Amino acid sequence: MDIDWDDLRLFLDVARLGGLSAATGTTRLSAATLGRRVTALEKQIGEPLFVRQQTGYRLTPVGEELLRRAEDVEAAMR
Repeated sequence: MDIDWDDLRLFLDVARLGGLSAATGTTRLSAATLGRRVTALEKQIGEPLFVRQQTGYRLTPVGEELLRRAEDVEAAMR
């Protein structure tokens, strides 16, 4: 499965900042656009990455694993 790096970057921002609204400042995308991109990534992977709550987004176990792997990719690119 090939995952686009831009989608992983957006995932990292949402995961690290805890939600779409918080990530809009770093990504310069609207919350609606971020939500669509996260949903598309979840469909591509076939698993939910976040539990959506009123207080923000919390990673699922699959999301936690993707976070670790995405951070490894990010570190390797530096």
